[in-house]
Amino acid sequence: MPSIDGFIEGSNTSLAHYGLVAGAYDKLEIGELIDELIPKTKSHIVTHSQIVKSLVINGLAFIDRRLYLHPVFFKDVPTERFFGKGIEPGHFNDDTLGRTLDRIYEYGPTELFNQIVIKRLLKDDYGIHCIHVDTTNFSVYGDYDSDCDSRNMEITFGHPKDGRNDLKRFVLGMASDNRGVPVFLQTFSGNESDKKAIIEMIDKLRKNLILSHKVYHIADNAFYTKANLQEMGDHTFWISRVTNSIGEAKEFLSLDETLQECEDNRYSYAEKISYYAGIKQKWVLYSSNEMQKQKLKKYEIILHMSLV
Repeated sequence: MPSIDGFIEGSNTSLAHYGLVAGAYDKLEIGELIDELIPKTKSHIVTHSQIVKSLVINGLAFIDRRLYLHPVFFKDVPTERFFGKGIEPGHFNDDTLGRTLDRIYEYGPTELFNQIVIKRLLKDDYGIHCIHVDTTNFSVYGDYDSDCDSRNMEITFGHPKDGRNDLKRFVLGMASDNRGVPVFLQTFSGNESDKKAIIEMIDKLRKNLILSHKVYHIADNAFYTKANLQEMGDHTFWISRVTNSIGEAKEFLSLDETLQECEDNRYSYAEKISYYAGIKQKWVLYSSNEMQKQKLKKYEIILHMSLV
């Protein structure tokens, strides 16, 4: 190709937003830790950390592409800038990706993720005050042998959140801090109960994250069961939504008492102390003025239609 003042025509590639992610990956020294935990033992040019980095970058775009198409993504990306001199798109083929994924499986995906969190993201105590815990599930295509070594995680039929009852799935549980940074990750079988998954994650968080200050664990009402609260005891702080099926909650909702106005005057509240499951806790009932107006308007429309 012709050269124009040192510039080779057709050689330009774009960092785009991938440069920010790659830069953060390098600054946190995640690659060095991965190579320490799962060092390369074969003669491949790229290391396991470089493969993981490529998967992170690719995950921002071609998330539904097959592994053999992985090199295609990097044809228009400056691979040497991201991964080092001499690294080409063809080095990220499905064979090298598969070997890295096998090594991660052998080490343990949850264990690897948690090591990265503890030794890189949380090496400086920047103040975690709230940890949000939740689950979701992913559907998968193809046949999966239920007798294979799955490390207590089974890809099977479960409770789909995407409406695909015909597909098997697995559950992913994640905990993130008050800044949205993931601090814990664990996979579960496709039919795992949210109630059990959430309490298991909170229990492991308490054991793995040694923090010197008070931390609130935040979860939806799948967490709020008598068994879970008793397992948490009096010394774990949490915030959740009380399920309306509890008799005491029904009574609280039906009370005719004056609500106090919040600082945001669109909302008002009432509170009480409860000893549900033998655990002292504060219940707060919130009311939205805007929501009440919408409900009243909807009720008036229904009433009008019934009288016409």
